[in-house]
Amino acid sequence: MACGIIQPETSVEGREEQAFRMTVSPRQLARAGLMSALLVSAGLAALWGMPQTSLPRSGTDAPLQNAAALAAQANKAFETGDYSEAIKDYKELIKSNPQVAEIHSNLAVAYYFSGRYADAAREAGTALKLKPSLVNAHYFLGASLAQSGYCRQALPYLEKDFPRVGDPKLKRVIGTNALRCLMGLDDVSKAIVYDKTLSREFPNDPEVLYLTTHLYSDLATEASQRLLATAPGSYQMHRMNAEILLLQGKPQEAIAEYRRVLDLNPRVPGIHYEIGRIMLQQSHELNMLDEAKKEFDAELQIDPGNAKAEYQLGVIAGIVRDWNTAITHFKRAAELDPQMASAFASLGEAYASANRFQDAVAPLKRATELDPENADSHYRLSIVYRHLGLDHEADQQLAAYKEAYEKIMQIKQNIRNATQGDATKTQAAPGDR
Repeated sequence: MACGIIQPETSVEGREEQAFRMTVSPRQLARAGLMSALLVSAGLAALWGMPQTSLPRSGTDAPLQNAAALAAQANKAFETGDYSEAIKDYKELIKSNPQVAEIHSNLAVAYYFSGRYADAAREAGTALKLKPSLVNAHYFLGASLAQSGYCRQALPYLEKDFPRVGDPKLKRVIGTNALRCLMGLDDVSKAIVYDKTLSREFPNDPEVLYLTTHLYSDLATEASQRLLATAPGSYQMHRMNAEILLLQGKPQEAIAEYRRVLDLNPRVPGIHYEIGRIMLQQSHELNMLDEAKKEFDAELQIDPGNAKAEYQLGVIAGIVRDWNTAITHFKRAAELDPQMASAFASLGEAYASANRFQDAVAPLKRATELDPENADSHYRLSIVYRHLGLDHEADQQLAAYKEAYEKIMQIKQNIRNATQGDATKTQAAPGDR
């Protein structure tokens, strides 16, 4: 059932699916297919909020018909985006029908879409005083107050509506407004709860992703400032400095900070691993490989269950083409972390490099199962199948490789288009060249 913008409502619970849908803009609302939910043709009985049989007769028919015509005119103006005309018509209706809550609610909607949030909140509040069960006005009042920056006043409405609303689009909007207000009021614990719910129900929504980034970035900044103020000489502070230096492209300075961490606490897990990883990123010369290997070995002395350190030892062995040692480390990494797709992929590649193609099949298949979007794993498995004479399976994996590769290229193109504004052709997969 559509939600009539004039039609009276029975209860909050019974009409939640038909409530006002606040969005970023009226155009987005229309594209989402929700504008029609706000407006339907208003009948005479709906306007007056009484049964058809109770309508006045004879001499009173003309005023009622005029009011119905004005209501239809207002709705049409709203539907076409002529909010100033809709506002004028709804205000005219209110002069003769000041106690009809639905008209105040409609006027609030028109005010909102014309950017007059304070007026919208006032009319929505009036509608609720006249009819507390009017869900459009209830949702709209919270939205208008939030848009006006009155978060303390908006939150009681938003927090009440968020858990009970059933419509996903409406829930997303109420939730993002509540999260934005909670962040503005520094109510961190509640903000995290809302963010978790929104992230679970709308995992790819740009606004939710933006708010999540903003929330945790603010938390990280605040925590780092407290750390600096309360424990400037702690190993945790030096560790954070190392991470910042690494992001700034200063690997040697980062290693020096990590060394200070070990000076203060030689048993901190993960530090030797980070130093070794930086060394591997800088150079594959033999002396650097030896230094990196020492760091990963030292990490495993502190944390024997560190799958990433085992994996990096396999990488070093692979660089020097010591395939048996590489197999040992990759196998150990996969055992320590059964969800580590890169360990299975590298183990399969090491087996294949040692001409043990049959042994390579199982880990490569597992890698494709753990990470179906990884084009390299599909490509390696296709080569292994080809060596084993399994052409059909090889063709299947090659097709999967091309599909995954094209997805990667499309994502890169989308990023370029978003950042540069220029369209470029999707690059063909290497196997197609």
